[in-house]
Amino acid sequence: MKKYLPYLLVILVLAVAAIWFIQHPSKETVNKREGDFAVKDAKEIAKIVIADTENNKIELTNSNGLWMANGKYAAREDMVESVLDAVTRIASLCPVPVAAHDNVIREMMAHHVHVEIFDQANKLMKSYWVGGPTVDGQNTYMLLEEDGHPVSRPHMTYIPGFKGYVTHRFNTDLEQWRTRVVFNYKPNEIRSLRVEYPKDEKNSFTLTKLANDSMVVAPVDEEFRISEPYEQKYIYQYLNFYSSIYLEAFVNEYPSRDSVMKTTPFCIFIVTEKDSSVNEVKLFYMPINKRSKTQFDVNGRELSYDVDHYYAAVHEDKDFAVVQYFLFGKLMRNYKDFFFKPGTTK
Repeated sequence: MKKYLPYLLVILVLAVAAIWFIQHPSKETVNKREGDFAVKDAKEIAKIVIADTENNKIELTNSNGLWMANGKYAAREDMVESVLDAVTRIASLCPVPVAAHDNVIREMMAHHVHVEIFDQANKLMKSYWVGGPTVDGQNTYMLLEEDGHPVSRPHMTYIPGFKGYVTHRFNTDLEQWRTRVVFNYKPNEIRSLRVEYPKDEKNSFTLTKLANDSMVVAPVDEEFRISEPYEQKYIYQYLNFYSSIYLEAFVNEYPSRDSVMKTTPFCIFIVTEKDSSVNEVKLFYMPINKRSKTQFDVNGRELSYDVDHYYAAVHEDKDFAVVQYFLFGKLMRNYKDFFFKPGTTK
């Protein structure tokens, strides 16, 4: 037994040393652990919960590749990509200097965004606070949580290759997260289409599918029917415009929304999909305002309406938005355009 005693003593010393190092990790180890914010693989992420100190909360969930905001709206792809880029690449530059520690903590206690990231099994992967920018505006104050409690020190963080702070990527405004896409169709996904100009019926028209490669064009009012062959190529060129049309912004809180909605729309688009779902968008003139880029016509007369923007009623009139002529202008074709090359007359 005595001959094994030295070995037992060595094992005991090593065990005690191991316990001590676990309980008293080196400064470098602590810094690395407290600055470990990034999730290694975006594919593992199934849910991201973002909440701020003003009780705003966004829950992003991934269902078969489609990200939803608060389980109600499809989320904007660009914003999802931005937040995924942040949570998978965020890195610690260094712990907050001791001299600034207390001030940073006080500021973060008052204003921060709490981020929780979950995997496919709804297991919490990461949890941290996102504060404001550093003094130079190039980094972001962040504080990791472990076992539901903040670690001892916040860190100054950054995204490699990106210049600037990242707090704005963790947005808690639901209106900002909602997808702006209005029309996103391939030609074969459209069963019928109606474009109506209530104050100019001669230009209103319908397109109705006869077969996979054949559409019928007709006037909304039979009085204006053109008794000549129309061009299928013009129809399908036009249908391709419906592949990527989106809003500029939701303005549901606009004070004069109800007044605008009571006026006659300038233009109405009604798309009937293959499954008979109907997608209707009504455009209304936007009165000239201080943000209108063009205030006068070519003759120097003051304009009554914005020529670059319209108001729009979408989602069965439940939402009110602003759209750009730059995008919607190409959809504003006339009935005759399918008989003669658009922009010309016979």
